[in-house]
Amino acid sequence: MDLSSFDAQSARDISLWAMVASVVGVLLVLKFVSSLVTKLLLLAVFGAVIWFGFNERDSLSTCIGEITAKVQAGDSSDVTCSFFGRDVTVKIPENLPQVGG
Repeated sequence: MDLSSFDAQSARDISLWAMVASVVGVLLVLKFVSSLVTKLLLLAVFGAVIWFGFNERDSLSTCIGEITAKVQAGDSSDVTCSFFGRDVTVKIPENLPQVGG
């Protein structure tokens, strides 16, 4: 994937898949790892991935909503959001209704 053309929807999808993979990882750790210390460390790592993925996805969804509202009001000056410190472009549909017009 070319990261220079990384858009907001792709970022949301990647975040969702990372969370799903982490849940599967947690289940595998609980099933197959026998050492308590290793189990706790791996659970902490997967828990952190899930937490950061959820927070970034939530922040990105909020940003997309704010940009959509701005574009509906007629301001299309900034259509980027931040995802793990990287700017991602929000693709705005062409048929959004304009407010006041």
